[in-house]
Amino acid sequence: MFRKIASISVALIVAGGVMVAAPADAATKISNGVACTKSGATTKTSGGTYRCTKNPLVTNSKLTWLSLDCVTAATDAVKSEKASVATLANFKAQLPVIDLGITTETANKAEIQTKLDDANLRLTAAQAKLAAAKTDADKKLLTTAVGSWTSATRAYASKIRNIDITIRKLEAAKLVAVNKPNELAANIADAKASAKLICTKGF
Repeated sequence: MFRKIASISVALIVAGGVMVAAPADAATKISNGVACTKSGATTKTSGGTYRCTKNPLVTNSKLTWLSLDCVTAATDAVKSEKASVATLANFKAQLPVIDLGITTETANKAEIQTKLDDANLRLTAAQAKLAAAKTDADKKLLTTAVGSWTSATRAYASKIRNIDITIRKLEAAKLVAVNKPNELAANIADAKASAKLICTKGF
């Protein structure tokens, strides 16, 4: 009888130990933010694979379990933010160069426009003289003049069109240089927000 009672007591003690241990395991269930000690260690749970590491999004963070999705998203967000520093500096450096280009091309256009206006006046005068010419010699001379001024006006007009194309390209580049930093900052903010959501403690 004593042996039966002793066996029952041992069974109860073991059962009690299990009942006590179960909540302890539940309390240390691996998820984002749970403390760990071995950097680089990985483990698989029903919720996915976790790594013991520091959260890149948190300054002076301690070792915790983070899901691999969290690690990837956070690392990419931080890398993008660091890379953006050089990109933003590049856009900033481009602005004065682009502005100088626009100013220079605009000045060139004004200069060529003046030459085009003068060529058009000379062409009109040569055409009027040709229409009034009486002798073959005058007609031949004026026909040559009309041809020359016609070629000149076409050449100047072509240069102006090319300059207009260049100016439009420069203005488009300036628009990108002005707006891209804000777009880049918004993208980085979105990436960090998404990473923080994926890295939510307890997930």
